[in-house]
This record gives sequence, structure tokens and C-alpha cells, in this order.
Amino acid sequence: MKKNYETVFILTPVLSEPQMKETVAKFAKLLTDLGAEIVNTEEWGLRNLQYPIAHKSTGYYALVEFAAEPSAIKTLETEYRRDERVIRFLTTALDKHAVAYNEKRRTGVFNRKPAEAEAVAAE
Repeated sequence: MKKNYETVFILTPVLSEPQMKETVAKFAKLLTDLGAEIVNTEEWGLRNLQYPIAHKSTGYYALVEFAAEPSAIKTLETEYRRDERVIRFLTTALDKHAVAYNEKRRTGVFNRKPAEAEAVAAE
């Protein structure tokens, strides 16, 4: 049975923009090859790190939200560890409340006036 997951990973900042996009696409393709359904992909771009990781003070952040079999997570995280471009990653299982929250965030409900948000949420 497929469960909902969200994975955030940080890539080393020494990569060029095309290399970063190619790396994000690589992990998205890996997930689809493992039978996952990708719900959402976001590239947050280059951001400052809270503390240095591998002597780097910035990193390229990416998020992928997907539904997959639990066995796919082990393969995904093994690939993260093998890829020297990934300096940190975190994969979390999402419960029904987190899935609903992410859906509202994607549709922009939180950025609307209260009356507009209720109308969208009611749909």
C-alpha cells in the first residue's frame, strides 16, 4: 500500500544551475522508476544554512512530495548517500493532516483573505 512522503534534500552550492536541476530531475526519475507517484516538486534555490555543512555556508534546497511503497524509501536514501552532490536529506512520512496542509499550501489558501480561503477550502 502506498503511503505519502515528503523528502527535502540540500545540494552542494558549487554546482551550476543546470547541474542542480539535473540532480533534482535524477531523484524525481528514480522515484517514478520505483513506482512512486510524484505529487509536487519544488526547488527552493540557494539558501543560507543554519550552520556550516562540509565547510559550506549555503546549499541548494529541493522538495519532492510523493506517494510510494515504503520499500522505495530505503533505495532513495541509499542513492542520496551515494551522490556526493547531496550534503543533507530528510524524508518524512505524511499523515492525512500533513497531506491536507500541503494541498492548501500549494493552492495558496494561506495567502488569501479569510473569505476567499473558506470558498476555496469548500470546493
